[in-house]
Amino acid sequence: MEKKERATLIRKGNELFNNGEIEKATAIFVKTKYLDGITRVADHYFFDKKEPLTALKYYKAVNRQDKVNEIYERMLFALGKLLGKDNNRRVELPPLKVSPKLKIYAEEILRDEKREKK
Repeated sequence: MEKKERATLIRKGNELFNNGEIEKATAIFVKTKYLDGITRVADHYFFDKKEPLTALKYYKAVNRQDKVNEIYERMLFALGKLLGKDNNRRVELPPLKVSPKLKIYAEEILRDEKREKK
């Protein structure tokens, strides 16, 4: 992409973003690899929309490890609150459903490994 075309697209993306057309602006920012614009999109989702998982994707795209870490820390904090502070408390999960074909294949691999060790 030529510099002039990129600059024109970025201006259009900024205009769209400022007018609240975030999805259209995002498409332009990603296409032009405009890191400042993508960061503004991430900030919009994180601070304005309160959608940290959506913001996480954009923060990763612009290598904002500080924000990625902050979101992970908040997720861990929330999970800790959800589970409670009692370390002896167990969470019951539904039984894991495994494809019968996958189970047979796994058993064959384990049998083959045992044979090889002998």
